Amino acid sequence: MEIKKTIKMTTSTIVFVTAIVLVFWVTQKTLTNNITHSAIISIMVAIVLTYFQNKFISDVLDQTEYIKNAKLEAKGLRARHKRLEEKVQKLTAELETANLKLKTEIADRPLDQRQLQQHLKNLNCLYALSKIVNRQEIPLEQIFQETVYLIREAYRYPESTCVRLTFDGVRYKTDNFEKSESSRHTQIRAHEEDVGLIEVYHLGSKIENGEEPLLKEEDDLLNAVAEWLGSIAERKKAEEKIRLFRNLIERSNDCIFAVEPKWGRFIDVNNRACDSLGYTRKEFLNTVTMKNIEESIPDDPAWRLQIQEIRDKGDIVKEALYRRKDGTKFFVETSLKLINQDKQEYIIAIARDITERKRAEAKLKAAQEKLLETARKVGMAEVATGVLHNVGNVLNSVSVTAESIQKRIRNSKVPYLGDAVNLLEEHSNELGSFMTNEERGKKLPMFLSNLFKELVDEQDRCLEALEALTKHVQHVADIIQLQQSYSNTKGLIEPTSLAELINDAIQINAEALSRNNVEVRREITDLPAMLLDRHKVLQILTNLFSNGIYALSKSNKDEKILTISVNKLKDNYIQIEVCDNGIGIPEENMTRIFEHGFTTKKKGHGFGLHSTALSVNELNGSIRAHSDGVDQGATFTIKLPFKTQEAKK
Repeated sequence: MEIKKTIKMTTSTIVFVTAIVLVFWVTQKTLTNNITHSAIISIMVAIVLTYFQNKFISDVLDQTEYIKNAKLEAKGLRARHKRLEEKVQKLTAELETANLKLKTEIADRPLDQRQLQQHLKNLNCLYALSKIVNRQEIPLEQIFQETVYLIREAYRYPESTCVRLTFDGVRYKTDNFEKSESSRHTQIRAHEEDVGLIEVYHLGSKIENGEEPLLKEEDDLLNAVAEWLGSIAERKKAEEKIRLFRNLIERSNDCIFAVEPKWGRFIDVNNRACDSLGYTRKEFLNTVTMKNIEESIPDDPAWRLQIQEIRDKGDIVKEALYRRKDGTKFFVETSLKLINQDKQEYIIAIARDITERKRAEAKLKAAQEKLLETARKVGMAEVATGVLHNVGNVLNSVSVTAESIQKRIRNSKVPYLGDAVNLLEEHSNELGSFMTNEERGKKLPMFLSNLFKELVDEQDRCLEALEALTKHVQHVADIIQLQQSYSNTKGLIEPTSLAELINDAIQINAEALSRNNVEVRREITDLPAMLLDRHKVLQILTNLFSNGIYALSKSNKDEKILTISVNKLKDNYIQIEVCDNGIGIPEENMTRIFEHGFTTKKKGHGFGLHSTALSVNELNGSIRAHSDGVDQGATFTIKLPFKTQEAKK
């Protein structure tokens, strides 16, 4: 620092003196010869120079120092640059050596280079596949067909590679497809299921140096493509399902609405709703609400009540009356369901036009009423037919009995008594001699004795026949009286003994029971008088007994049993069972046994069991049939409400 200061001061002094001398000399030469004036001017210049000299000299010296420092730095940089050049030259030499070594190693291991090339081909394949997928309009089938060629080109030997892709049973393959021993395959999975398969076959000869024709990187590519195709298939299938679902909704015969619950505004509707109600889709979405189309929802409170009902039940199905834009109305059956999506409530309403169904129901109701009345008449006719059938059987027995009496009278031995009387009259004058001496007279007492016995026996037989005839006639009278009695109580609910009804039904069928050697077994619980429609219950019992007797008449069993049991159940019902061990019911007939017109009888009409079922339903009861099959018998079980006069009070 001292040297620097000394140099600075010396330089400043020299410059200052030189400047004063130069100013004095110039003044003498140019301005004035007066020495005093020249000195004054020189002194003034000296004063000015004294002000600027320090700054100027300092700047010069500073600049000089900067240049010196710059030179020193430049020298240092040149030294470092030289060192760097030497280092770069050394590294360049090392790099060239490493490059030569790498080239040598690459030459020695060509497989690594091909693997890098294969990796690039794999990336190109996936990139090309992504471009195909991003084309929204391309169908899934075209994606698969183009993919098989992309896979083939991505392999190391595309000219000797073939590919086949199978998806949902449909196959997509390259034009050179042919199976070979050298192959790879991988599954395509969607929705966690195997939905397809990718197969790759190498068709060329074996590779030199024992290398595998198909690389592991190619397997990785195959797995990546399979995974991508699986996700694409899932997305495409989902899109197709959405389009199909929307198409189905639009083509549905039902009106379908998506409704906002709070005010009943429509979020979306299908074409059927627009066509049925006469509004455009724009009108539905902007101006129309459920209150405008449904008669039973005239205002907001009514709509809120319906929404609350849907919330309570989850979904409801109801019949309603819809109002079209032109004011006309039609009946619908509406299903309303509340759903939640993204924390938002929606209502899906599906309305079906049931106008025709309502008309059909009205016609069906009228037909059912007519059929019911006909069935009642048929039921009455069934009982009457049973009565007439049994009366006919009794009358047939009357005819047989009368004919038997007539035959006995016609073949009576009474004329032989007349012959004996005539013989006695002829020998009345010599009766003693005739009876003792003549052969005929001797035999006459024995003849009369035997004749007496024959006539007495004949009388007994005739009396028995006449008694049976009297019973048959009385049976006919009883059956007719029963029929008249129950016909007069048609539709009348009155206290009735069920045991008496069963006995009356058995009496009506007594002739058929006797003729077919059917044993009747009663298992009847002691019950109080019940409130019943006697006519209908008799109709039911008569039909079931007749049905059981017919089943027994067609059976080859020696023991034919018809069992009637009555029990009171815990649920305030009585149960009546009519069981037979007859021909049974085939399994295929069990579901049709109560159908109108169904019968297995050659001369049957299929009204009996059908009318029986109708009568049981009218009494708020139930009936069912059971059979273990052919020749296993059958059981008919009836349940009727147990009501008594006391309970009614």
